[in-house]
Amino acid sequence: MTIVIMLLMLSSCYYFNQVVDDIKESTEMSERSKKNGSGAITNEKYKDGVKEAVKDILKRPLNKNESFKEIKLIIPLNTSINQKQGNIVDLRTGYGIPITFGEGRTCNEKKIGNNTYYGILYNEKIPGVEELAQKIIKANGFVNTCK
Repeated sequence: MTIVIMLLMLSSCYYFNQVVDDIKESTEMSERSKKNGSGAITNEKYKDGVKEAVKDILKRPLNKNESFKEIKLIIPLNTSINQKQGNIVDLRTGYGIPITFGEGRTCNEKKIGNNTYYGILYNEKIPGVEELAQKIIKANGFVNTCK
């Protein structure tokens, strides 16, 4: 009987942890699809606005210095970095742009310190995003390691 109770407790802990993980994942996904999130373009309400913001940002100079965690970055004028998600946000419209910085190794990365890497991820299928990302990559000295 004791073994059965222990097995029930273990399985209920497993399911409890699954529920907690599912809630966390759901929260992260809803954060990304907010107006200033990296996935704002996936929200029908913001899709056209994000595309227009990308076109407008492409015309701006890359001359704004901003920090994200341990890295200092040069980004376009009138943009900032969403400190929760690491994506670029257009300050004129408030739209999140699908270009994201994060700690870790990616195809386009920059080494900071001894063993810390920061990468940039972007959705190249959205018109203008790859062009904008390439300008940012070049201005910040990111290296393509996946050639």
